[in-house]
Amino acid sequence: MSMAGRGFGGVVVIGGSMAGLLAARVLSEHFENVVLVERDVRTEGPVARKGVPQGVHLHVMLDTGRRVLDRWFPGLLEQLREQGAELIDSSRDVAWHHFGVWKLRYTSGIPLLMCTRTLLEWSVLRQVRARPNIEFREGWSVDGLLTDPGQRRVTGVRVKGPQGEQTWEADLVVDASGRGSRLPQWLEGLGYGRPEEERILVDLAYTSGLFEPPPHFQREWKALMLYPCPPTTWRTGFISSVEGGRWLVTLNGYFGDHAPTTPEGFLEFARTLGRPDVYDSLRDARALGPLSTHKVKESRWRHYERLPRFPEGLAVLGDAVCAFNPVFGQGMTVAAQGAELLDTCLREHAHAGDLTGLAQRLRRRLPDVIRWPWFMSSSMDLLYPRAEGRRAPGLGVLHWYLRRMMERTSTDAGVHRQFNRALHLQGGLGTVLQPSVVLPVLLHGARSLMQPLRSLANTEHRPPAP
Repeated sequence: MSMAGRGFGGVVVIGGSMAGLLAARVLSEHFENVVLVERDVRTEGPVARKGVPQGVHLHVMLDTGRRVLDRWFPGLLEQLREQGAELIDSSRDVAWHHFGVWKLRYTSGIPLLMCTRTLLEWSVLRQVRARPNIEFREGWSVDGLLTDPGQRRVTGVRVKGPQGEQTWEADLVVDASGRGSRLPQWLEGLGYGRPEEERILVDLAYTSGLFEPPPHFQREWKALMLYPCPPTTWRTGFISSVEGGRWLVTLNGYFGDHAPTTPEGFLEFARTLGRPDVYDSLRDARALGPLSTHKVKESRWRHYERLPRFPEGLAVLGDAVCAFNPVFGQGMTVAAQGAELLDTCLREHAHAGDLTGLAQRLRRRLPDVIRWPWFMSSSMDLLYPRAEGRRAPGLGVLHWYLRRMMERTSTDAGVHRQFNRALHLQGGLGTVLQPSVVLPVLLHGARSLMQPLRSLANTEHRPPAP
């Protein structure tokens, strides 16, 4: 198929989940033909599928990711809202208990998209399918890479599927196959070695189900989040309003402490959270189906940018590069940002009409997208001594500051606002290190340090009891 205005020939995208769909949409602006390879054969409608076991669990699209969707899929948000999705204010409409305090609620102006992952992915899929130069090949799996004789450039893929084994040529191959990516093995087999991996082991599992809210429920919030108070507690509970007037309820536990899938066990797990709010809301709600569990042993960043050599004609995005702890809701937004970076790199190559150097440019710039969300989530996980991972010098000071900042968000709208901006990836570390945040946080920290001393002084000067 020849499409006027596209500067490059054919591209194969491995994986049809959100990262693959976003990549395919971007690539359709630059390539005459985009082939998206997916092992699952999809059924019609927003239903869970085997290749995305996390699909039935709670997901959020942070505001930065929502903006990317808005640019690449015009009208998508309106379609989602027509089907019951909600665009809520991420502070005013969210009751969030974290580090032992309720975060201050105010109108932040930072929206949060609330719907099931299955509805979001299905809605994106329909728009991607409508692109005339994107071809879906479902029921196929990629078994390896094709290269030129010197193994300097990837030239296509080996696949297995309904018609047996085949080879498909391409000018570019994009791996968006998620946590199960086999790219490290393929690169090692081609003589490039495996990338270094940074890992944080937490042995997390989240158990989720859809519920009908109790008839007497008063809508004081549209999302309820009970986070733990590390390092002493690690159980988490979420209630999210989703399409159909339903609740999606998710309970998390670290270090093998996982919520059961029986209704009784699920409710009992909710009762043991640091606050009773999820339990009190859930005990009169009606389950609308079975409960499902998905386990995530670790978060992991594969540092492809550190490989001394990397073949041309190859790109890697999404969880295949960096798979985050899903508790922090960053994965889909970072995948969207990665797709936008791919678009930027392709535009920089368009004038030359040559893809040479694209693979190197993308892999070296992608860490700029990943570094801040990885820093946030890994720093939070490493608050737990039982979490296994590299602890950089000075981490204890950072943890002291994070804890004081989280406490301050309960009383200071300015601190909460900047934290919210950082959380939605609207700014990096500087967002929470500017004077308007640092000064009140340090003042709060000083008061926290002084309080035990005052108590001790009062005790020492108190006259003895008669």
